This record gives sequence, C-alpha cells and structure tokens, in this order.
Amino acid sequence: MTILYILFLFFLADSAFALYLGIQGKRTKPGGLSLFAKFTPGAIVSEIRGKIASTVFARNRGGAIIRNRIKGINRRSTLQTTVRQRLSALSSEWRGLTELQRSGWNSASPQFPTQDNLGQQIFLTGEQLFIRSNANLLLIGQSQITDAPIPTSFPAITANFTALTNAAITVGFTPDPVPAGFELVIFATAGVSAGRSFVNENEFRFMLAHPAAGISPADIETAYTAIFGTLSATGLKVSVKAFLVEISSGLAGIPVRVTQIVA
Repeated sequence: MTILYILFLFFLADSAFALYLGIQGKRTKPGGLSLFAKFTPGAIVSEIRGKIASTVFARNRGGAIIRNRIKGINRRSTLQTTVRQRLSALSSEWRGLTELQRSGWNSASPQFPTQDNLGQQIFLTGEQLFIRSNANLLLIGQSQITDAPIPTSFPAITANFTALTNAAITVGFTPDPVPAGFELVIFATAGVSAGRSFVNENEFRFMLAHPAAGISPADIETAYTAIFGTLSATGLKVSVKAFLVEISSGLAGIPVRVTQIVA
C-alpha cells in the first residue's frame, strides 16, 4: 500500500499543472461549482479508475475525468430488492458448501478470466465464480449447482430487431434455433432520445430467456410492456443486449448489443 500511495502522490504532482490549466467544468451545479474536471494522466500513472475518499476517477468519451462522488438515492425498487436478496442467499449458500466444494471453485477460477473496468484481465475468487454462475442459473429459471464447472466453448451469436413498433417488439438472432444446452438471455432498455450515443449498463432490464431449440425471432413485447410500458413514441432509440447461458454451468457468453430507432 505504501508504494501505491507514493505512486499516487507522484501522479497527483504530475497532473497538478494539467488540472490547473485544463480543468474544463463542462457540467456545473447551480452555484457554478464543477461536477467534474478533465485531466491528462502523466508518465507515472497512465490510467486510474475507482474512488479514493470522495473523489472518483473515471473515463468517458471525452477522456479521463475526476469528479466528486455523488451518492444516489436508494429507492429500493422491486428489482433492486430481488437482486440483493438473491446475492445474499447465494453468499450464504457458499458458506454452506463443503470444504472440498469450495476448494473446487477456488481451483477453477483461474480458468475463467474476465475483465475489469480498465479492460485488464482479472480472475474471480471461487466465491465470486460460484455466485455469478448460480445467479445466471436463477435468472433463467434453472437449478443451481454446487460443484465448479469446467471451461466450455460458446457459439458466436448475432442479434437484430426484426420488429420495433408500439405493437410488436421482436429480436432476431443466430444461431437459429438456440443451441442445445444453452438459453438465450435478452435484456432491453427503455426508449431514449435518438441523439444519445451511449447507454449505461444499468439501464438494461431483463426481458426473457429464450429456451434451447427456441426459434428466431424472440418476442419480447409482453415483457417489455410490463416493465417499461407501451412503446408509443416514434423516433426513440431502444437497445437490446443478448448472450447465451450454459444450462449445466451457469457460464455466460460474450454479450452482443444492437440499437434501433422506433419506426
């Protein structure tokens, strides 16, 4: 930690002049206070993410930024409550596994690398892998597993809107039908301004899991209406995210996104 702290101090010193001259408070509060500042990382630290105390380091399309941490209102929606309860239950179930089972998950985790928010390869802990796999299985309505999975290969998939109106919302996909041993999970967003070019991950909501042997296209209109209401305004932009989940392991494939404007 001492070395990291020293490096961070070098980083701040290297960036101070850029912050002094290059602060660009594009967004301000009513009192004129800057909500974030753009900055240029130096040679000591090329990129930093996360938060230290009340300062958040991030990146958007304009480059690296530093902003104040703003704690959002916890509205405790039904979705939030369900997810939290599910994760809490899985954490308890991890503690209820045998030592041999936990050892199996810990040993398996290096076989399933993932990426952090810097795009760097990282490895989950055994507990994180257990929770992620079983959370996916619960999402698609399948039985949970207690033994660690083995690596598998996932078919490459594509997705597209075959209909996007106030009367029909269907998502086409390949391979068609859904391969044996997998389910196709589909998420979608509410309609947003056509001028927006980026949709945050937390804006997606689960629509349905299309079963193995299910044919293209998948009809998500009923699920979409139940969550977001009728898609009545033309000119809005809707995004969907689709990925495969292996039924036997809960492992998820790489998601694909598609965006289209309501006709």
